Amino acid sequence: MTDIVAAARDLTRVVDGVDWELARVRAAQDTLYAALDAGDGDKDGAFTVLLDRLSRSRVDDGDGVAHVAITAGALVEAGASARRLGDVLLPKLLPVLHAARRYADWCLGQLPPHGNGQDEEDLGETMADAALRVDDRPIPRDLFRAGMTDDRPGATSLYWLGQWTRPTVAALTRDRVLLQRAIADRELVAAARAVADAGAYWLDVLLGVELDQTWLVLCPLEGRGFRVEVDGIADNFTLHVLLADALGRFDIPTADNPPELFDFLRGIVDDCPRNHIVGSFNLYDFRAAASDVAEPSKVAQECWVWGEGNPRDVPHFEGVRTLVVGPPWGKRIIGSDRTFWSLPADVKVVDELTPEETQMILARAAASHPF
Repeated sequence: MTDIVAAARDLTRVVDGVDWELARVRAAQDTLYAALDAGDGDKDGAFTVLLDRLSRSRVDDGDGVAHVAITAGALVEAGASARRLGDVLLPKLLPVLHAARRYADWCLGQLPPHGNGQDEEDLGETMADAALRVDDRPIPRDLFRAGMTDDRPGATSLYWLGQWTRPTVAALTRDRVLLQRAIADRELVAAARAVADAGAYWLDVLLGVELDQTWLVLCPLEGRGFRVEVDGIADNFTLHVLLADALGRFDIPTADNPPELFDFLRGIVDDCPRNHIVGSFNLYDFRAAASDVAEPSKVAQECWVWGEGNPRDVPHFEGVRTLVVGPPWGKRIIGSDRTFWSLPADVKVVDELTPEETQMILARAAASHPF
């Protein structure tokens, strides 16, 4: 038996039952990772061992199988099959998310009302002693442990939620079919959203990614409009930057950024030429069609598409997500980070509307929400 397979088998054994020990889990993981780094043994065999254990997991067992999940995710990042992990992991994830939310609600229900006169010193002590944070509230360790006797599955699901969600993200970002399946699962999407502030933030962001979606982009100052394809976009900063590259190819005024930055954000290259991007626009939703976008201060902030948000926050107009483009309010500097390194992203123009179509759509949008 090879070292990596033996380490995988050892890991699957030590997580069983409610009396598993974290030190033994860590030791088994360290042995497995060392063998992986050394190329020592049958990586696919070890992966199969881990997947078999995951396939037999039950959230009600309250054991440490989350550590098997994240170890399998590490093997996916090293080249193992994302599809195989996703096929096993996705059906197991929903009960974990529900159990985590259940225990989070119990913990929050034991806390005093939010902002109940707690001074800064007391708050600092609470945060230092927190087991974790849920919905931006620290959960003291003693409180977290108090409910474990009655709901160990919920407690373990919540505490180790990152161990479940990170390998899920690793699998979904490497396999488009899996990601499409997950995004289409409304119950999964809602469950991830419910614990986004309890350890599932990046899974929630990923499940809001736009894949192969057609948007409308209206440029009222130029009197032009475009249909664009938005694909693999997880955040509005990336949307902004790749949209600027797409529109710049059609002579819409944009900021001067090196082409290599766009290739980096698309996932074409892994070397980023600099750590910032100059923003090109203010982006608004369709309701800004009733405003003079030449003066950003005159556009109601309810219409602004904030860079910190996600594409799914952009509302639909006549069944299509619609952006209104205006000049930036001063010089804008955007970070050049890539949200998900293994998920290709792109925005490209599909076709240009006629001037008449553009004006008609702008008029209908303005009439629908006259700010």
